[in-house]
Amino acid sequence: MHTTQSRYQIKFKNGDLEQLRETLLEDLSKEHFAILLGKTRRVNGCMIINVIDQLYPSQADYNTQNVAFLRIKKDFVHAALAEMTRRYDVDTIIDVHTHPFSQGRVAFSATDDGDEQTFFQFLHETFAGIHYASIVFSQSRYSARVWTLNGGSIIPKTAQLKTQTSRERIASADFREYADDQYEKTAVTATEGFFNRGAAVLGLDVMRTIMHDQVISIVGVGGLGSIIAEHLIHMGFHEINLIDPDVLEMSNLNRVVGAYYEDAQRKLPKVDVVKRHLTRINPKATVQAYRKDVHDQEIESVLALSDWIIVATDNHSSRLRAQELSIEYFVPLLSVGVNITVKDGKIEDMSGEVITARVGDRLCLQCLHRINPTKVASEKHPDQMIREELVKRGYVTGMNVKEPAVKTLNTYLATMLVDVLINQYTDVYRHVPILVYENNGAMSIYEDKESVRMRNKQCFVCNV
Repeated sequence: MHTTQSRYQIKFKNGDLEQLRETLLEDLSKEHFAILLGKTRRVNGCMIINVIDQLYPSQADYNTQNVAFLRIKKDFVHAALAEMTRRYDVDTIIDVHTHPFSQGRVAFSATDDGDEQTFFQFLHETFAGIHYASIVFSQSRYSARVWTLNGGSIIPKTAQLKTQTSRERIASADFREYADDQYEKTAVTATEGFFNRGAAVLGLDVMRTIMHDQVISIVGVGGLGSIIAEHLIHMGFHEINLIDPDVLEMSNLNRVVGAYYEDAQRKLPKVDVVKRHLTRINPKATVQAYRKDVHDQEIESVLALSDWIIVATDNHSSRLRAQELSIEYFVPLLSVGVNITVKDGKIEDMSGEVITARVGDRLCLQCLHRINPTKVASEKHPDQMIREELVKRGYVTGMNVKEPAVKTLNTYLATMLVDVLINQYTDVYRHVPILVYENNGAMSIYEDKESVRMRNKQCFVCNV
């Protein structure tokens, strides 16, 4: 409904766009230049370019450089092309330059058009499978494009820069940021508007971003995921994807919001029940229900085009798959889990944690040892005999045992997660990668620094 997303996206790891702009715009007396190396993926009619590396010329690499013009020596560009062709992880070159004389709006010049078209033609004729894009920065905005071939004609397609957090985001000169419509005026700025009191806390800019430009996908919409989804609707998020293959059961009714006795009797899909609940709260929201497993091919494109992935499942294979897709498509991930241990009728442990894994932070569920490979095999190994044997031999326990669950614990953790997510937009609090909740003797919330320190720093999943 409100999404302004382009079919062409250039995505940055956490901190990289900020570093790029700071480097190129430090000296406003001259235009500056850089080359980015990226990896291009196509999904559901969209082209996504992940920025992997940044290459900066030395002063000796400039032929000409002043406030309104620059010319780079060919040797620097040839060296970048040589590096790209010998690496397996990149297949895209992105050139970046600045218009430091402009504080606001920015656009490619006629000289840029001619130079870039010629360079794209050279790449197309010389290399197989190489992609090309370009970015220009003013002091506060950007314009970006991806060069394509259409019926033999060279056509630049307007692109959007995507970052891991809202703090790094800058305005595009090509896309209208927010629709100045009657709905926003009524919902946000009117005294009795739906989100008026939320905007008073978060600020109008954050509220607009949440409402118009963010797609949140929730993997697992049971006792945790359904509460998270309800929180997101109340906070103002307008585009939510619900992903869960399961149907509602009677035992779910003690914690799934929006679920009724008749729904469990009819064994309705959880995603449909929660979607009904969310859209009754806010009929203007776009809520998509996918009764599918996260391993389904369709879900890959859903997650790839999301701004955040929230994982609220109770199995290891789904968490691993969501984490893999997060890294592959540069989509930041939030994971939430709870535990209640009851022994001899007494609660021994009641706890949970929220993990934030932004691409570029070199931290993920795998390196934090939150995913058990044996349990992954017992859940998803293609050979049923092997799955069953892992359980029989005791390598995996509790496969068919329903764990204790109460809504109060789920609500605490769901609230913590949404608060952590909102902080990615407001940047009010210091970022905490792992936040733990315990209610063993007394309630406490604390940062798990030890797990971060002891993570596998050579992780093959997140060490991008």
